[in-house]
Amino acid sequence: MSTAAVSQKSFTQQLKKYYIFYTGGFFVFLVAITLLEQVGVPNKTLGYLFLLATIGLYAGIGIMSRTTDLSEYYVAGRRVPAVFNGMATGADWMSAASFIGMAGGLYLQGYDGLAFIMGWTGGYVLVALFLAPYLRKFGQFTIPDFLGERYGGNFARTIGIIAAVVCSFTY
Repeated sequence: MSTAAVSQKSFTQQLKKYYIFYTGGFFVFLVAITLLEQVGVPNKTLGYLFLLATIGLYAGIGIMSRTTDLSEYYVAGRRVPAVFNGMATGADWMSAASFIGMAGGLYLQGYDGLAFIMGWTGGYVLVALFLAPYLRKFGQFTIPDFLGERYGGNFARTIGIIAAVVCSFTY
């Protein structure tokens, strides 16, 4: 087995341990918050505790994984397995804003709102199948960067930026 394969396997094992640790820690934190609420700790105090724990967790992750390499920072050196990448992408896709927006759209439009959901989901699948592999192949991190690299020059990159900004208004 090559050293790269051994290194990748080791990284994947570490990633699983981190995932289990953070997931377990989250459930322990929820139980602790629930118990504190049951004993009468004010909601305002619980809110501050939740905020401080979140900031502390993000700061801890940032300190433990600091790097100066751009590829390490944006895409973890491209070593993250597909399953974990899929979970992260799915979590991003199913964000609270999307969830609330979908519920609001269905409430306002009824069954007609399903057309938006189908188009949204279909677009997600198309991006995952037809665009994401090329971002990796070209070594780019964003769609505008990919367009600039693929078609050469800043004109395509600028069009990509404008399209991304326009699309973000629907979100």
